Amino acid sequence: MDDLAARYDAAADDYDGTRGGDARAAAVAAEVARLAPGLGLLLDVAGGTGSVGSALAATGREVLVLDASAGMLRHAVRRLPGRVVRADARRLPLRDGAVPAVSVVWLLHLLPVADADAVLAEAARVLRPGGVLVTTVDKDLAHGPVRRTDADAADRVAAVCAGLGLEACGSGRVHGETRWVQTGDGWRVEAFRRAP
Repeated sequence: MDDLAARYDAAADDYDGTRGGDARAAAVAAEVARLAPGLGLLLDVAGGTGSVGSALAATGREVLVLDASAGMLRHAVRRLPGRVVRADARRLPLRDGAVPAVSVVWLLHLLPVADADAVLAEAARVLRPGGVLVTTVDKDLAHGPVRRTDADAADRVAAVCAGLGLEACGSGRVHGETRWVQTGDGWRVEAFRRAP
């Protein structure tokens, strides 16, 4: 994942402008808030520039943004001062059962399957009983019918989450556009709840 962090370090200054900016961030935040309601702490894993996290914080939600890219976090810290942590999503620096909600948006499709599974396992580990994980799935399919990886395939993610003791509890779609794609049907978002 060091290569991925370096890639996003290089893209950080242009990231928001090429990925739909505040409009896409607000759309994602609305879906995350709908699928994981409440005002408890939300850990935004791979939260990048903090655009989604700051949109959630604007609704009164307490947010902690975590990302491996120092370049991305340089922008996040301006949006959410004191609410940003640099860390590897495969080894979250939180204790077991620490948070009521975790979001993993636009990360899994970038990873090899083993790394995606490690990210999901860590999200499950830090969720408190009754907590909710919200993640994007099938992101690759927004760019065409061929996947680069199965890491974020909806059925596979659901099976991995079930094996981690997380039960499907909702789904949705995020609409928006990037420099590369405008989604008609939207990007899929799925929610999974840890048993109480």
